[in-house]
Amino acid sequence: MTFTSLTAHRSQFLSFALSLAQFIVVTSTYAETPVQAAPANSASHSINSLPASSHLLKGKQYGQAGNWIAAERELRIYRNAHPDSEEANVLLAESLIQLSQPFDAALELQVFLKQHPNSVRALKLHAALASKTLLDESLAQSELSKATELAPKDVRTWKALAELYMDDGKMESAIPALTEAHNLAPGDPVILASLAYATGQTTESDDVNAMFERAIRLSQDSAKNMALVQMLYGRHLVEVGNAEQSIASFSKVLEMNPRYAPGLYWRARAYEQLKNLPAAEADAVLATKLDPSDNGAPLLLVTIYRKQGNLEKAQEYADLVQQIAKNREAQNANGRELRESLDRGERLLDKGQFVEAIPEYQSVIQRLPNFYEAYFALGMCYGQTGHFSEAEVAFRKYLALQPISGDGRAALGVLLLSMGRSAEAVPELQQAIQIDPTLLEARKALANEYLHQSNSKAAIETLRPVSNSSDFETQLFIAEAYRQSHEYGLALRAVNRALAITPNQAQAIHLKQELIEQKKNSK
Repeated sequence: MTFTSLTAHRSQFLSFALSLAQFIVVTSTYAETPVQAAPANSASHSINSLPASSHLLKGKQYGQAGNWIAAERELRIYRNAHPDSEEANVLLAESLIQLSQPFDAALELQVFLKQHPNSVRALKLHAALASKTLLDESLAQSELSKATELAPKDVRTWKALAELYMDDGKMESAIPALTEAHNLAPGDPVILASLAYATGQTTESDDVNAMFERAIRLSQDSAKNMALVQMLYGRHLVEVGNAEQSIASFSKVLEMNPRYAPGLYWRARAYEQLKNLPAAEADAVLATKLDPSDNGAPLLLVTIYRKQGNLEKAQEYADLVQQIAKNREAQNANGRELRESLDRGERLLDKGQFVEAIPEYQSVIQRLPNFYEAYFALGMCYGQTGHFSEAEVAFRKYLALQPISGDGRAALGVLLLSMGRSAEAVPELQQAIQIDPTLLEARKALANEYLHQSNSKAAIETLRPVSNSSDFETQLFIAEAYRQSHEYGLALRAVNRALAITPNQAQAIHLKQELIEQKKNSK
């Protein structure tokens, strides 16, 4: 399963809402007395010095300090100004993960990967999310396989792909990836130990022990590497029936971290093989307490207590195993249903079936209350179906979760215009343009409101950055703004640009005739 971007629907909604806001274009009556509009810097959520490369540096610094809320804000500001930045998009996704918003991170990465499908960093992070969050191992493996093709010398990518295969029990697939990684980094003890473990799972090669011995020697300088190597070696020993020797490996790991649940579980398995049931029980009980979501240790305790004749305890842990399985299935089912609702909602949006899409996005929000993109989609659906109050609630919830969103500010602004609340709409539209100067629909909406207020100067300043736009309506807005300011020559230039874009368009022809007459009479 892959997330589909909602971005394409945003401009569609903005155009729709702008039509509700009653464009004036050539139908307006020229007013002689301008009405002063709010200054361009009066937005209620001001952002300083946008866009500025310093936001990327600030985002990194906040992330390093563990201030992920501030990091996400700074990185989003920078990303909005530099949407093609691989570093900004990946760091933003990482900050969302740290904020316990992995679905949002997956969506952000997919949007980026649609435009930049060969971004290795984005592929690698998206693969991790596909595996751990979307629960889609095939997608994760596909993303990493592509990354290895794009970056065949990237040892970390080969290693990550191998780990996915190993977690999925696909040792024969893991071996080629580990071999590539080992060839690129022959001195990496964890890669070598992983290769030894995977090889030992598929063959009875005498090379396996030699590989482990070398990996152990290479790991001496790093406690972390040593722990990982000893875990792999200990597991291998248990699985080949050498439980006694494995105890030493697991004990070394637990000396470094006595509360490491996997180490306790595997040592418990070794003790159980050696018929040292009290020691096995002690390790398994502690492992269960430290990692209550894993069913390995409780399953082992069922076996231990049955061997001890303690049927009451055996039943207690059998019930626990069943509960863990139910919880895991419920989590998986919730994830599946969440993704299915997103898929259905997106398909319905594509077809313009907004009424039918609403319950799908409501279901998503019920399952994942902080999934901000669902609120935006819900706001679009309500707006398209004339439920403006509900749309406003949805957009404001989206902005509560994502205050630095040009699209969100623009959507709310045009919606407020359509509801006749221009005093509230103008600051939102100003803020939208400040966040993302490329938002053409927001500029048109703001300029339209200024023209309604007969503030042609503000309208001209709003539209000046897009004066060369190939958008027909934009050129008509520019023409109307210059007409209000009595600059008929500039207005004629704009309307001629509009007619070059869309020849023989009736409104533009009518406006041109009026401008010619007004220019003649002004002399």
